[in-house]
Amino acid sequence: MKISKIMAALLAICLSVNCVACGSDTGNTDMSKIEESYALESEEQPEDYEEDAETVANTETEASTEEVEAQELNHLYTTQFATVNEISYPLFMFDYPDNWSVLQENVTEDKETVVLENERGVTITFSYTGNVPEGTFETGGSSTVMSRVEVSKVSDSCFTPTYVQGSEYYDLGAFMVAKLKYTGQLDMTVDSDFEDIDGYLYYAVLPESEIGINDGVRHPYDEEFAFWYSGYISFIANAPDGQFTEQEEQDVISILSSFRAEY
Repeated sequence: MKISKIMAALLAICLSVNCVACGSDTGNTDMSKIEESYALESEEQPEDYEEDAETVANTETEASTEEVEAQELNHLYTTQFATVNEISYPLFMFDYPDNWSVLQENVTEDKETVVLENERGVTITFSYTGNVPEGTFETGGSSTVMSRVEVSKVSDSCFTPTYVQGSEYYDLGAFMVAKLKYTGQLDMTVDSDFEDIDGYLYYAVLPESEIGINDGVRHPYDEEFAFWYSGYISFIANAPDGQFTEQEEQDVISILSSFRAEY
């Protein structure tokens, strides 16, 4: 009887040890699988991240290094005011590339307007206004609102002033392609000083003597930034949103630079 009890006790102890061992083995196996899975995920994840980062970096590099194409100015436009009105006055000329087209042409007895346009709606407008006295565009304008415009040179101009209708215009000096940036606005009914703004950008053909800050702008830009040449002439580029892409900037500067006169 004692032997039977002893044998039973020994058998119970063996079974208990085996159960603990099996449980231990099972636990160790599960943990190993989890650790192995985690290790694999850790190894794979950086590769995915690196690949995505490389794709983004490549895209950004392509965008930032996109080349601006130098367009060939293979079209010539010649103004028609003198021809149509049969008067002695210079013919003005400028060149433009294939991706620009003539949108508007209008000639009357005292005015000529020519508008070039690209596919986005950026325009370059030549305007001549005659039969008005010199100083007409320097007077009038808004009596309550003034703008401040920074005028800077971005390129040389082919235009050289000479004699027109018996008057000498050498004193206009060298001409340039100018960048016109609106930087301030003053409403004299409520303000005592200019409010700084990040305003519209234009490009125009102007005498280099116009370089600087013009804080008395009261007229529309095509009048304010015209020059007197036995009549008022303006040649100005305007973007629909007030800003130009790099390609558009290069195009308008090239076209404006080509402006010249034939006497």
